[in-house]
Amino acid sequence: MEIDWGECAAVEVVPGRLSGAPTIRNSRVRPEDLLINREQGLDWLARNHGIAPETIREVFAFYDAHKHRRRAPARM
Repeated sequence: MEIDWGECAAVEVVPGRLSGAPTIRNSRVRPEDLLINREQGLDWLARNHGIAPETIREVFAFYDAHKHRRRAPARM
């Protein structure tokens, strides 16, 4: 399932950065990179990805609130 990260203030899409994939603001870290390693803990993620703990909390809160929503299928 895909999350529409466009509504998350901690995430941005910059053309040319990671092929336009959503990334944590001012970084090259994808939200999925944090989620995949979530069990490592907040301190580990902050230290290893260079992302502020508050930002990581914001990404996790957004994900937890939206993980049950499905992105609308693309229209042809």
